[in-house]
Amino acid sequence: MSLSAYEDLVHELTRLDADANASTAQATRALERRREALREVRSELDDQMMAVAELCARLRHTAPDLTPSQVDDSAGGSPVRQDDPDAVLERAKTALREAELARVATTRAAQRPTLLPKAHHVLRELLVYGSCMVACLIVQFVYFAVTGGESDSKWWVTFLLPVMATIVGYVLVGMANRPRLPLLDRSGKPIKAVVPHNPRLGVTLAVGTIAVVMVFAWF
Repeated sequence: MSLSAYEDLVHELTRLDADANASTAQATRALERRREALREVRSELDDQMMAVAELCARLRHTAPDLTPSQVDDSAGGSPVRQDDPDAVLERAKTALREAELARVATTRAAQRPTLLPKAHHVLRELLVYGSCMVACLIVQFVYFAVTGGESDSKWWVTFLLPVMATIVGYVLVGMANRPRLPLLDRSGKPIKAVVPHNPRLGVTLAVGTIAVVMVFAWF
Protein backbone atom coordinates (compact mmCIF):
# COMPACT_ATOMS: atom_id res chain seq x y z
CA MET A 1 0.00 0.00 0.00
CA SER A 2 1.39 3.35 -1.01
CA LEU A 3 1.68 6.29 1.37
CA SER A 4 -0.91 8.27 -0.60
CA ALA A 5 -3.48 5.46 -0.33
CA TYR A 6 -2.77 5.15 3.38
CA GLU A 7 -3.33 8.88 3.91
CA ASP A 8 -6.62 8.66 1.97
CA LEU A 9 -7.79 5.88 4.25
CA VAL A 10 -6.82 7.90 7.33
CA HIS A 11 -8.77 10.90 6.03
CA GLU A 12 -11.77 8.67 5.24
CA LEU A 13 -11.72 7.16 8.73
CA THR A 14 -11.45 10.63 10.25
CA ARG A 15 -14.43 11.81 8.21
CA LEU A 16 -16.49 8.77 9.16
CA ASP A 17 -15.57 9.25 12.81
CA ALA A 18 -16.64 12.94 12.63
CA ASP A 19 -19.92 11.98 10.96
CA ALA A 20 -20.55 9.37 13.61
CA ASN A 21 -19.86 11.86 16.40
CA ALA A 22 -22.17 14.42 14.75
CA SER A 23 -24.93 11.81 14.40
CA THR A 24 -24.50 10.77 18.02
CA ALA A 25 -24.67 14.39 19.19
CA GLN A 26 -27.76 15.01 17.07
CA ALA A 27 -29.45 11.88 18.43
CA THR A 28 -28.54 12.93 21.96
CA ARG A 29 -30.09 16.36 21.48
CA ALA A 30 -33.21 14.82 19.96
CA LEU A 31 -33.48 12.38 22.88
CA GLU A 32 -33.12 15.23 25.38
CA ARG A 33 -35.86 17.21 23.62
CA ARG A 34 -38.16 14.18 23.75
CA ARG A 35 -37.41 13.67 27.42
CA GLU A 36 -38.24 17.31 28.14
CA ALA A 37 -41.47 17.02 26.15
CA LEU A 38 -42.33 13.83 28.03
CA ARG A 39 -41.76 15.57 31.37
CA GLU A 40 -44.08 18.38 30.30
CA VAL A 41 -46.75 15.89 29.21
CA ARG A 42 -46.49 14.02 32.49
CA SER A 43 -46.74 17.27 34.46
CA GLU A 44 -49.81 18.40 32.48
CA LEU A 45 -51.34 14.95 32.85
CA ASP A 46 -50.90 15.04 36.63
CA ASP A 47 -52.46 18.51 36.77
CA GLN A 48 -55.41 17.37 34.67
CA MET A 49 -55.94 14.26 36.82
CA MET A 50 -55.90 16.34 39.99
CA ALA A 51 -58.29 18.90 38.48
CA VAL A 52 -60.70 16.19 37.30
CA ALA A 53 -60.61 14.45 40.69
CA GLU A 54 -61.27 17.75 42.48
CA LEU A 55 -64.13 18.60 40.11
CA CYS A 56 -65.71 15.17 40.61
CA ALA A 57 -65.44 15.57 44.38
CA ARG A 58 -67.10 19.00 44.26
CA LEU A 59 -69.87 17.66 42.03
CA ARG A 60 -70.20 14.52 44.19
CA HIS A 61 -69.63 12.35 41.15
CA THR A 62 -67.59 9.18 40.86
CA ALA A 63 -64.17 9.93 39.41
CA PRO A 64 -63.55 8.22 36.06
CA ASP A 65 -60.85 5.64 35.46
CA LEU A 66 -57.89 7.67 34.22
CA THR A 67 -55.61 4.69 33.62
CA PRO A 68 -54.02 5.04 30.15
CA SER A 69 -55.04 2.35 27.67
CA GLN A 70 -53.67 1.33 24.31
CA VAL A 71 -55.73 2.02 21.19
CA ASP A 72 -57.23 -1.15 19.76
CA ASP A 73 -56.97 -1.55 16.00
CA SER A 74 -60.22 -3.55 15.89
CA ALA A 75 -62.13 -0.71 17.59
CA GLY A 76 -61.89 1.47 14.52
CA GLY A 77 -59.39 3.87 16.09
CA SER A 78 -56.38 5.43 14.48
CA PRO A 79 -53.44 4.15 16.55
CA VAL A 80 -50.17 5.99 16.48
CA ARG A 81 -47.04 4.06 15.59
CA GLN A 82 -45.24 3.27 18.84
CA ASP A 83 -41.87 3.54 17.06
CA ASP A 84 -42.53 7.22 16.33
CA PRO A 85 -42.03 9.02 19.67
CA ASP A 86 -42.62 12.48 18.21
CA ALA A 87 -46.03 11.43 16.88
CA VAL A 88 -46.90 9.81 20.21
CA LEU A 89 -45.98 12.96 22.15
CA GLU A 90 -47.94 15.16 19.75
CA ARG A 91 -50.97 12.89 20.13
CA ALA A 92 -50.65 13.09 23.91
CA LYS A 93 -50.47 16.91 23.86
CA THR A 94 -53.55 17.08 21.63
CA ALA A 95 -55.46 14.76 23.95
CA LEU A 96 -54.47 16.85 26.97
CA ARG A 97 -55.68 20.04 25.29
CA GLU A 98 -59.00 18.39 24.46
CA ALA A 99 -59.31 17.14 28.05
CA GLU A 100 -58.67 20.63 29.41
CA LEU A 101 -61.31 22.15 27.13
CA ALA A 102 -63.81 19.48 28.18
CA ARG A 103 -63.07 20.10 31.86
CA VAL A 104 -63.50 23.85 31.48
CA ALA A 105 -66.80 23.34 29.63
CA THR A 106 -68.02 21.00 32.38
CA THR A 107 -67.07 23.52 35.06
CA ARG A 108 -68.92 26.32 33.28
CA ALA A 109 -71.99 24.10 32.88
CA ALA A 110 -71.89 23.26 36.60
CA GLN A 111 -71.77 26.98 37.44
CA ARG A 112 -75.20 27.43 35.85
CA PRO A 113 -78.52 26.72 37.59
CA THR A 114 -79.34 23.06 38.07
CA LEU A 115 -82.73 23.05 36.33
CA LEU A 116 -82.93 24.38 32.75
CA PRO A 117 -79.54 26.11 32.98
CA LYS A 118 -80.03 28.21 29.82
CA ALA A 119 -83.58 29.34 30.64
CA HIS A 120 -84.62 32.53 32.45
CA HIS A 121 -85.09 32.11 36.18
CA VAL A 122 -88.76 33.17 35.95
CA LEU A 123 -89.45 30.21 33.67
CA ARG A 124 -87.85 27.83 36.18
CA GLU A 125 -89.84 29.37 39.04
CA LEU A 126 -93.07 29.18 37.07
CA LEU A 127 -92.39 25.53 36.27
CA VAL A 128 -91.60 24.60 39.87
CA TYR A 129 -94.37 26.59 41.53
CA GLY A 130 -96.83 25.50 38.84
CA SER A 131 -95.95 21.82 39.34
CA CYS A 132 -96.51 22.18 43.09
CA MET A 133 -99.87 23.86 42.55
CA VAL A 134 -100.97 21.21 40.04
CA ALA A 135 -100.12 18.51 42.58
CA CYS A 136 -102.02 20.49 45.22
CA LEU A 137 -105.08 20.76 42.94
CA ILE A 138 -105.05 17.02 42.29
CA VAL A 139 -104.98 16.28 46.03
CA GLN A 140 -107.77 18.80 46.69
CA PHE A 141 -110.06 17.51 43.94
CA VAL A 142 -109.50 13.91 45.04
CA TYR A 143 -110.36 14.91 48.60
CA PHE A 144 -113.54 16.70 47.57
CA ALA A 145 -114.49 13.84 45.26
CA VAL A 146 -114.15 11.35 48.11
CA THR A 147 -115.82 13.43 50.84
CA GLY A 148 -118.31 15.27 48.65
CA GLY A 149 -117.27 18.60 50.14
CA GLU A 150 -119.34 17.97 53.29
CA SER A 151 -116.41 17.51 55.65
CA ASP A 152 -115.52 20.14 58.24
CA SER A 153 -111.92 20.02 57.01
CA LYS A 154 -112.71 21.56 53.64
CA TRP A 155 -111.51 24.96 54.85
CA TRP A 156 -108.13 23.51 55.81
CA VAL A 157 -107.87 21.58 52.56
CA THR A 158 -108.82 24.62 50.50
CA PHE A 159 -106.49 27.14 52.13
CA LEU A 160 -103.79 25.19 53.95
CA LEU A 161 -102.69 22.90 51.12
CA PRO A 162 -101.84 25.78 48.70
CA VAL A 163 -99.83 27.45 51.48
CA MET A 164 -97.90 24.23 52.04
CA ALA A 165 -97.41 23.86 48.29
CA THR A 166 -96.03 27.41 48.16
CA ILE A 167 -93.53 26.63 50.91
CA VAL A 168 -92.44 23.44 49.16
CA GLY A 169 -92.15 25.31 45.88
CA TYR A 170 -90.04 27.99 47.58
CA VAL A 171 -87.58 25.36 48.72
CA LEU A 172 -87.52 23.60 45.35
CA VAL A 173 -87.04 26.89 43.49
CA GLY A 174 -83.98 27.59 45.62
CA MET A 175 -82.57 24.20 44.69
CA ALA A 176 -83.40 24.67 41.00
CA ASN A 177 -81.87 28.15 40.77
CA ARG A 178 -78.75 27.34 42.77
CA PRO A 179 -75.70 26.36 40.67
CA ARG A 180 -73.85 23.20 41.59
CA LEU A 181 -70.54 25.08 41.59
CA PRO A 182 -70.05 28.73 42.63
CA LEU A 183 -68.58 31.32 40.33
CA LEU A 184 -64.98 32.36 41.01
CA ASP A 185 -63.46 35.81 41.00
CA ARG A 186 -60.13 36.73 39.43
CA SER A 187 -58.24 35.55 42.50
CA GLY A 188 -59.98 32.16 42.41
CA LYS A 189 -62.19 32.76 45.45
CA PRO A 190 -65.85 31.64 45.25
CA ILE A 191 -68.49 34.31 44.79
CA LYS A 192 -71.67 33.96 46.82
CA ALA A 193 -74.43 33.08 44.38
CA VAL A 194 -77.59 35.16 44.30
CA VAL A 195 -80.43 32.61 44.21
CA PRO A 196 -83.80 34.13 43.21
CA HIS A 197 -86.92 32.60 44.77
CA ASN A 198 -89.71 34.96 43.60
CA PRO A 199 -92.20 34.14 46.41
CA ARG A 200 -94.72 36.58 44.90
CA LEU A 201 -95.16 34.22 41.97
CA GLY A 202 -95.79 31.34 44.35
CA VAL A 203 -98.32 33.34 46.35
CA THR A 204 -100.08 34.42 43.14
CA LEU A 205 -100.37 30.83 41.94
CA ALA A 206 -101.56 29.76 45.40
CA VAL A 207 -104.33 32.36 45.32
CA GLY A 208 -105.28 31.16 41.86
CA THR A 209 -105.37 27.59 43.12
CA ILE A 210 -107.64 28.55 46.00
CA ALA A 211 -109.94 30.38 43.60
CA VAL A 212 -110.13 27.38 41.25
CA VAL A 213 -110.95 25.04 44.14
CA MET A 214 -113.64 27.35 45.50
CA VAL A 215 -115.26 27.73 42.08
CA PHE A 216 -115.24 24.09 41.01
CA ALA A 217 -115.33 22.23 44.33
CA TRP A 218 -117.52 24.48 46.44
CA PHE A 219 -119.97 25.91 43.93
